[in-house]
Amino acid sequence: MMKVKINDLSTKLQNHSDEWVVLSEDSSKIVASGKDFNKVMNRAQAEGVKHPVVTRAPKNYGAYIL
Repeated sequence: MMKVKINDLSTKLQNHSDEWVVLSEDSSKIVASGKDFNKVMNRAQAEGVKHPVVTRAPKNYGAYIL
């Protein structure tokens, strides 16, 4: 059976309400965030993240699954 890795970023995403959030390649940490998608992606690229996971943190955080 395949193990599923779970990263609960709910508390961290709450601090980035209604923003673009770039996660590290293994989804373990937030690399960059902000309102402007291009700026966020440029910051992630400057951090050396080659394959980022990108999502938009919801304005009203509730049950949300990536």
